[in-house]
Amino acid sequence: MRKKKSLAREVVGLKFANPVGLTESTERFQKCSLWAPKAGFIVATPPKEKLIEWSAKLKRISERSLLGVNLNEDIVRSFSLLYDFAHFIILDPDSNNGIQSADISDITELIDEIVGLRLCYERYTPVFLRLSHVETPDELRPLCSYARLSGLDGLVASNPEKVRMTLAECQYRVPVIGVADSVESALQELQDGASLVQTELRPLALKKLLKTLENTPEE
Repeated sequence: MRKKKSLAREVVGLKFANPVGLTESTERFQKCSLWAPKAGFIVATPPKEKLIEWSAKLKRISERSLLGVNLNEDIVRSFSLLYDFAHFIILDPDSNNGIQSADISDITELIDEIVGLRLCYERYTPVFLRLSHVETPDELRPLCSYARLSGLDGLVASNPEKVRMTLAECQYRVPVIGVADSVESALQELQDGASLVQTELRPLALKKLLKTLENTPEE
């Protein structure tokens, strides 16, 4: 009987049991996560008005799973409050104090503040930037250059096309997390070179994805 391929991988110094993560954004996930196949990590987006309330919840999650915290509002304050509970942090500057586009000066200012703030902590937590509104190579190019120079640990791209574009612009030197809405798109992003994929797949779809990855021949 052929031995299944190990899905474990190390990304930004973290050891993931497999490269597939689940997004904790709905009650559905909270109910099914107890019996769903084990995901490699969980990504949560805490609402800024409930940061204190969510901190206890995130602490419990981080004790049983690798936890990524997605920050899309009041990012600097949220970063400070939740830093100790996250294994990695995703900056999503879409709605942070009026940043509504891939304006390089605004986003780099935010990155500089976060990277500087991270120096205040004894524990090092990797930081990723979500490329929410970046649609063209010309918009992406300066962000990829800045990511490599600023101390960012990686980028998050929202679909297979953007994953390919990001990897190409970064010359495969920066880890990329893909965001997938189906088994097929998750497989495509991993095949194209994404280090990890973040999904909202239901348990049976997640099980199918992990089984497919296990049965994929080694390259």
